[in-house]
This record gives sequence, C-alpha cells and structure tokens, in this order.
Amino acid sequence: MVNYLKFNVSYLAFAFNALPFLRADDVGYAITEFMWFRGKPFYPMGALTEARVACLHLSTVFREEFDEDNLDLVFMMRRPEGGHFFEIVLRSNNGTIYGGWVWGSDLEVLDEVVDGYHVLLTLHDGEHARFEFSRGLGRYRFVGDRPVEKIPPMLDGDRSFHHSVAQIEAERE
Repeated sequence: MVNYLKFNVSYLAFAFNALPFLRADDVGYAITEFMWFRGKPFYPMGALTEARVACLHLSTVFREEFDEDNLDLVFMMRRPEGGHFFEIVLRSNNGTIYGGWVWGSDLEVLDEVVDGYHVLLTLHDGEHARFEFSRGLGRYRFVGDRPVEKIPPMLDGDRSFHHSVAQIEAERE
C-alpha cells in the first residue's frame, strides 16, 4: 500500500492586502539577506510574519513617482528582547538590494540627502542616531560614535537560541 503525503496546510502566506510588488521575488531575495547575519540565522520566521512594512522613495536618483516597482521598503522587525530593528530594501530599475539596517525608534526620513539617498534619523537611548547611505558600501550606515551591533543568535548548552545587542566601540575612519 502506498500512502502519499497530502500538503493541505499553508505554513506561511502573504497578508490579504500585500500588494504584488511586496510579494515580488527580488524583494524575497533581499529579505533572505536580512533574515541572516554574518552567516547565521538572525530573525525567526515569526518575526517576518509580524513585520510591518513602509513603502517610500529613499532614493532621489531613481525616483519615479508613480512606479511602485521602484518603491524602497523598510521592514520593522521585532527583536526578542524588545524593540525592533528597521531593515531596508532598496529598489530601482537597476535591481533590488539589501540596503542595511537601522536601530532605534521613531524612524524619520529627513529632507537632507547624502549619496543620492535621504538621511535617516532615529531615537536611541535618548539621543538621535543618524544613518546615511554609503555608495561605497551600497547600504545605509550609522554616522556617530555609539554604534549598536547585531549579535547573531548563540546556541547554548540547553540548545536554545538567544539574541542580544551590544554597544561597540566606533571604528575610527
């Protein structure tokens, strides 16, 4: 007797209001970049299912007002220890790339532009944290003296994962 498996239950589905450009494969590939960090899984799938997304034009160069396929995306991803990170996906006619990550709260897009992209500002530990696009890196980077580092999950003796964020010394340029 042969018993064929039946795949009747969907594990993960897009929200009913997810627009086609949010479901595009190029966006999915960029998402896989921020789901992992330094070669290790960083976010659990549950964090992605709970993510909130903002669609906007961060680029001033590749801006086509009514072209939704070139809208940049910012994902607000929850952290297990509370708070969230903002993960950036940059889109243009030249392709879609992972645009870096930003920490803090109250994310603002400033009118100021660096390397063709709007400057981002957040609030972290009572102070503003500034993020500028770096053409050399191809993504947003923190500009200041108190960066936060993503620490990938660590597998401890009881086989559970832990995420943490640590303050690190700023590298002198």
